[in-house]
Amino acid sequence: MRERTRRLAALGLDYLVILAWMAVLGAASAVVFLVRGELPDTLGAIGPLGSQLVYFLLLTFVVGSYLYLTESGAHHATWGKRRMGLEVAGADGAAPGRRRILLRTIVKLLPWEGAHFFIWQMMYVYYREGYEATPPVWVFLGLNAATVAALLYVVMVLATGRGPHDAAAGTRVRLRGEPDG
Repeated sequence: MRERTRRLAALGLDYLVILAWMAVLGAASAVVFLVRGELPDTLGAIGPLGSQLVYFLLLTFVVGSYLYLTESGAHHATWGKRRMGLEVAGADGAAPGRRRILLRTIVKLLPWEGAHFFIWQMMYVYYREGYEATPPVWVFLGLNAATVAALLYVVMVLATGRGPHDAAAGTRVRLRGEPDG
């Protein structure tokens, strides 16, 4: 299996981990709903930025921690990468330092969190004005930009073997045990 195909397969496997965490959050929300009869009104209480912060901590921070801890750990690989025989290395082949992995993780999650920002903005317009309201154009432009960025990441990995997060952090994904350099 080609390395880039393995990398996409690893991404799919890691999304299973992310979906499992989302299922836990969904179950917790169901319990809150059953106990309270409603879900907390974060948009009304703390607005779109406060709501985004709460859900950032519940989802993006947890996912980012998973990526960071597994890729900066002894195996330098997420669960999906390990299953596919891959690991993260420095561009020079050496083991990547924690700072490189942190930068890699932040850049990797930027399109995802950017999309969340614009979704919260759109939801707040609907919350305040009803679903017949039209969110501002900048919200749609931002959502489209986040989508294009995410697609660009995938295209870059397929075309070059390195995504923007690898370029920014000076890392690459390689077959486990591949010689340095």
